[in-house]
Order: sequence, then structure tokens, then C-alpha cells
Amino acid sequence: MSVLPSCQTVATLLCVFLAVSSLGAKPLQLTDTRGKTIKAEVLGLSGDKVRLEMKGKEYTLPLSRFSAESQALLQEAGQKGEQLNQALGQPLFTPGKTLWEEPAETLAKRLEWPEESKTPYTSSYRLYPRESYLFAGAPARTAVAYGNEKGHTELLSIIFSNKGDTLSSVGSGEDHFDERGTKINPETLAGAMKLDEVRISKALTSILGPPEDQAMFAQGSSKIKNKRWDWNGHSFLLSLSDEEYVRLRVAPISFAEAGGKTERISDQDMRKRLASNVTRNSAGDVYIDNIPMVDQGPKGYCAPATFERAMRHAGVAADMYLLATLATSPGGGTYTELLYDKVAFTTRSKGGRSAKEITLNSLQPGRIKRYIEKGVPVLWRMRSVSSYNDIANERSKARKDVKNWSDWARKVDAEAEKNLPGLRNGTNYHICLIVGYNENTGELAVSDSWGPEYERRWIHWKEAEAVSQRGAYLIDL
Repeated sequence: MSVLPSCQTVATLLCVFLAVSSLGAKPLQLTDTRGKTIKAEVLGLSGDKVRLEMKGKEYTLPLSRFSAESQALLQEAGQKGEQLNQALGQPLFTPGKTLWEEPAETLAKRLEWPEESKTPYTSSYRLYPRESYLFAGAPARTAVAYGNEKGHTELLSIIFSNKGDTLSSVGSGEDHFDERGTKINPETLAGAMKLDEVRISKALTSILGPPEDQAMFAQGSSKIKNKRWDWNGHSFLLSLSDEEYVRLRVAPISFAEAGGKTERISDQDMRKRLASNVTRNSAGDVYIDNIPMVDQGPKGYCAPATFERAMRHAGVAADMYLLATLATSPGGGTYTELLYDKVAFTTRSKGGRSAKEITLNSLQPGRIKRYIEKGVPVLWRMRSVSSYNDIANERSKARKDVKNWSDWARKVDAEAEKNLPGLRNGTNYHICLIVGYNENTGELAVSDSWGPEYERRWIHWKEAEAVSQRGAYLIDL
């Protein structure tokens, strides 16, 4: 048998891509129109072209190059995308394209995952599914697709059974402080996680063959064993962390080969990016724009969601649900100090950024401005009592109609003095972002992880001090 193709005969017909690792795939024996044979794995089929993997390299060749019998085999093997869609129970793939060639927005619309956030640098589309929603035969708790600066899909993460969902909260946004819920017997969690892993593994193995094992970095310093399947430039990474979570990621093969590490943005480029996001207006407002929104949904995950926002803003990949498992008791309540320790390791090892803990003895705008003007939000520990939220909501709404900012400054200062007694009681411990200030009016801009309508609200610094726990964190260079 001779090997097809040779470098000379196919130089004008093939397109060489990045080297990939062929996991769990069965090569086909193919014959060309001259009777020569090769063994190759079929990666995909688009129109009259077929993508093949041979000896660690990818080639794109015309179907007409092969015999009628081999063309029939290729047509059958090229349908794996649709077969995967059927096995996953979701329309993940379209013919002839990888997910990484497709806008994240297009993928999200096809999957019906709502837009969560979009900035010039990143985007996310997050679904908190109904109970009947299945992915690869298992009920998903949340699903998110991330887009890169070009708008293309760069990663999917689906979380199944997990520790944090053993207690369900009522409502989203401010209502998540109403913590009625239904407990699930913790003894059933391990069984549910194992069942999810078996179902997902069976669905993928039925199309792609047996997986290989690979240890990859998770959030924090730990490594998690993954089952890995590769197909057509995609890695399917299924992980079960004991007593924590089951997760399926769909990522580029390069991500899997790098052990879950992503490309780091240089400090110089990041400083320029952060500074370019600082906005000033004629009213004297100075605030940070383009911070990714992460909607914690009906979960007590304010700290993990807020840390994810700050980390992604600084160019460090993060996942709210995974952060939550590091320092969250079943059902919500995050141990913020423990979470900070884990985040500090992650930001340093994955993105070369530093996490800092600071004390905020004063919230006067002059004490906050040095962080905001660098484009670095402050992760602020506070008490999100109902009276505080009522003030922030009304104040932010009224600001839109202000004509005289000197009058406004006197008005909000007088209101703040009257509001202080009603703000000093209550718990509702919370963490959010301070993202702006106005020295003329004495106000701070605060952003909560409750969706777009909470992207930026304004509160007087005296009112903020009344609910402050005086602790804060930074994700800085």
C-alpha cells in the first residue's frame, strides 16, 4: 500500500491546520480514484470538502478525490455533528462549522440561552434552565457560553448536580435575600452526581468512542480529573469533583492541550484597556464601563459572581459556579475569606494578576477615586438592607432628570443625613462592586450581580458607610 496524499500531489488541494490529538476516534480506510489508500479520521464535512486528520495533521480535500465507496463512508462519518446534536439533545452544531468559527450570539440564539453581558472584550449568554431541560441526557442547573473580543464562541460550561443547588433560594436580584427554600437530603447528592456523569459519558461515547482521562486545572490550586473526547477542533471535558459538582465544558482543543490555561494579556496592554474603560461626564460622574455582568440568578452567589466579574474584567477566566464550590455551604452562604484565598491563587496562576484585601475606613469619593481612575473596581463588603436598595433605586431613577447638579448635591446630602438611622440595622450580608464616584455630589456608583438593571446605581457616601462592613478586595495588576 502506498500512502496518500504525498506532499507533491496534494500541495494545492489541502489546508493544514493546527496539530490535534485524536482521542477515542476510529480511523477509516479510504481509497482514492487511482486505487491508493490511506487511514484517516474524519473531522467534518462541508459541501464537497472533507476535513481529515492523518498523523497529527488536518487536511481539507475534495470528496471527488475518493472512490464512490469511500465517498459513501465519508458522507456517513461526516454526519457526526448532527449525531452529536441528537445525543446531546440540543442543536449545538451546524454543518460545516466549528463553534469557534461562529459568533457566540448566533450560537446562543440557536440554543435559546439569554444574553447576560456584552462588552468590547467579552460576552456571555447564561441560562438558568427549567427542571425539564436536559443536556446529554442529564438535567442542567446552569449553562453559559462565553464569547471573545472578536465575538466568536470561546467556551461553553454546563453545570449539573452540585453542592450549591442542594438548597434552592426564592427569587432573583434583591429578592434572593428571602431565603425560604426546600432542602434536598445531602446523602442523595453523590448519587445524583454519579448518575449525571454516567448519562453524559454514555451520550458522548455513543458517538465519539471511549474517552481518555486528563487532569486539568480547576479554579483555585486544585487539579480535577476530566474525561476527554475530541472531535473537529472541539474538546468535550467532563469532570466530577467529589461532593462538589459535575461539569461539562466544550472548549477548543488548544485549551485542553494547555491544561485549561488561557493566553495571558500583558500588564501593559491590560493597563491601557482598564484606563480606556473609565468614563467621565459633564455632571462630574467618573465610572468604569464595560465590566462584564454576571447574573447570580436565584442563588446566594453574590461573592462568586462578583469575583467572576472582577476577574474577567482583569482578563482572568473565571466561572461563578466553580468559584462557589470552593467556599460555599450547600444552598448559598459563601465563606468570603476562603473564597478570596482561592481567587488570589487563581488570578496569580492563570492571569498574572494580584488579588488584594483592603480596609475601607472611609467611603468618601476622594478615598475611592484612585482605584476607579485606574479602571479597577472595588469589591465591597456591605449589608444590602431593603432601605438601602430602595434609596439606591429611587436615587438612580431621579438622577436621569437632574438639570442643576449643585442643587442635586445639596438635596442628596440632606437626604443622606435623614436616612442614616434607618440604614444601621439589618444583615443581608452582601458583596458588590463600587465602580464610580462623583466628588461634587458625594455619590458612589455601585454595581450588583443581579442583571443589567443593576449595572450602575448611585448612593451617597454617607449612606454607603452606614451599611459598609469596611472590608473590600481588588483584582489589580
